[in-house]
Amino acid sequence: MNEKQIQSIEKKFSITLPNGYRKMLASTPPLLLAWLNYEEKENPGQSPFFVDHRMIAGVNQMMRDPDDEEYFAFDPNDDSKPWPQRYFIIGSDVGGNFYCIAPASNKSRVYFWNQGDTVFPKYADTMAGFVKRLFKDYGEVAAMDCESDT
Repeated sequence: MNEKQIQSIEKKFSITLPNGYRKMLASTPPLLLAWLNYEEKENPGQSPFFVDHRMIAGVNQMMRDPDDEEYFAFDPNDDSKPWPQRYFIIGSDVGGNFYCIAPASNKSRVYFWNQGDTVFPKYADTMAGFVKRLFKDYGEVAAMDCESDT
């Protein structure tokens, strides 16, 4: 992603993205990018790390706009409770759960939001830690899938 695209996201949502996240967008590691491209083919629209500025803007807009046809309530017990502005979505899993950052903190700490929950537990302290944990977690899932096929 180029600087102009990153700046358009910041402008649209009136935020400043943390440096670690900006660097990851501008220069996504090749192995991660290859894996994300594979995941995109397997599960269109679901990616643990969005690399397309339109996807990033679209998902964040959807979760902030109750009039969007794809919108779903943040709190399953209260449809009127909006998505917390503090959290910015950077990816998702196949279950529709989100990986997020909190831009105002100016840290690239990643949180994980599970649908049906209203808390954001820490997933990783840094972007590097995020990538390592993704490979670990998704590798374990792939290994379980292989075991179930044999």
